[in-house]
Amino acid sequence: MTTPKRTHPLGLLQHIAKSFKDYWFLFILLLSQWRHINSIWFWGTLALMLLVFLIWPTLKWLTLSYAVTPDAVIIHSGIFVRHHEHIPYSRIQTVQRKQWFYLRPFKLEEVLIETASHDDNAPEARLAAVPTDVADAIDHYRHTAPTTTPTAADEVATPDAAAIPVPTDTPVLAHYRINSTDLIKFGLTSLIFIPFLLVLLGLYNKLPKSFTNSLIDDASHMALVMLIGGIVLVIIVAWLGAFLWTLTRYYHFELDREPDQLKAAKGLFQRNTITAPIARIQAIRIKQNILRQWLHLQTVQVLIASKAASDDDDNDLVIMPVIANQAVYQTMTPFVDWLPQTVPDLTALRVPRNWYLIRNAVLFVALPAVIIAWLWPHLSCISLLLVIIAVLQGRFAGRNTAGALISSNLLALQTGHFWTREVYYVPADKIQSMNFQQSIWMKKTQLAHLTVNVRHGNHNQAIELRYVPVTAAQDLYSWYLHRT
Repeated sequence: MTTPKRTHPLGLLQHIAKSFKDYWFLFILLLSQWRHINSIWFWGTLALMLLVFLIWPTLKWLTLSYAVTPDAVIIHSGIFVRHHEHIPYSRIQTVQRKQWFYLRPFKLEEVLIETASHDDNAPEARLAAVPTDVADAIDHYRHTAPTTTPTAADEVATPDAAAIPVPTDTPVLAHYRINSTDLIKFGLTSLIFIPFLLVLLGLYNKLPKSFTNSLIDDASHMALVMLIGGIVLVIIVAWLGAFLWTLTRYYHFELDREPDQLKAAKGLFQRNTITAPIARIQAIRIKQNILRQWLHLQTVQVLIASKAASDDDDNDLVIMPVIANQAVYQTMTPFVDWLPQTVPDLTALRVPRNWYLIRNAVLFVALPAVIIAWLWPHLSCISLLLVIIAVLQGRFAGRNTAGALISSNLLALQTGHFWTREVYYVPADKIQSMNFQQSIWMKKTQLAHLTVNVRHGNHNQAIELRYVPVTAAQDLYSWYLHRT
């Protein structure tokens, strides 16, 4: 009979850290009110909160146990209400392994297991600080999982997983490891510096008023060159922070193609390894932000039915951080063999006139622009800037909308949103639904909207091509109907 095991005591630190991470705002709220409440109440509440954040994770750790059997992963948890989860290997979508630097000397890691029925914000199972051979055992059993679900009697007869030798010589059919040059390119061309810039601006608002007022007074006496230099310095600091953040997250990025799954590993302080079955891939997305378009670089991602890649760009599993345009398909086909080997012709669904998308973009910003110009006439230049940006974005979307059926089983769709070009490759059997739409006004222009829906995490990914030729859209829609 399989004996459930408890995670390593270091797992308790993981639970405590997660507790503080989830509810840190309560401490901020309390600390922001310390001048307005009685000191006794303040220190008493603070002590109670600290006690709760220590005791509750301790109870969760003490009441959680797990067993890895040849048939399933079994999790027992719950403080007041006991939960018993039985996860067959055939139902597992992804297995994610996270190993912080302080766990490496002990050969421990955190293992997260997701199935198609997991909650939006949490994996099906989370095992903090377990031996690394636990994930190896799960990986092995996933490759040899039986097609039928075992009975309760079978589980009782199951031997202890720790006593079963687990082979680690899984053949690797293709391997990629990022080099320093590509990693630097990836970090320098990431638009994540924009959130960093917003954080810096938010921190400025938290500075004491006396300090910020003195900065403004000093700035009013500076030359225009000095002011521009200060703005550029803030942007450089944000860019440098985003660059270092990207480097630590994608340090020594590696991708392996095993017989039936992809395995991506990355990270300096925390080594994050994600395995995704190739049969469960919903779509491949090749994307370029505007910086990477100028430099002819692309990023390749996988859309999967899990949240295992929630820390990646757009919550999708990055399988090729940065790669030159001319090398994308030759490099990727050994890892995903159903991708085309050359750049496909996507002109069948290209937008014939960009005017409609430009018009929609301008209408979207028209009301804010009018309000700004009306209430703050001295800021009319901002209204004009919004309109110019909308025109350029509409033109960008029109020039980058395209698509075609490149084989009887593979659909390619290209979109342009928020200065980012994205090409989706969707296998026919992964399409959840397709929507063909044409208004009465669009009949005269012989245009239509086409939307393809695929699964993305626990949600739907709508790939929408607007104002494409109606004949090509109808042909694609008829192809889909005849396949279902």
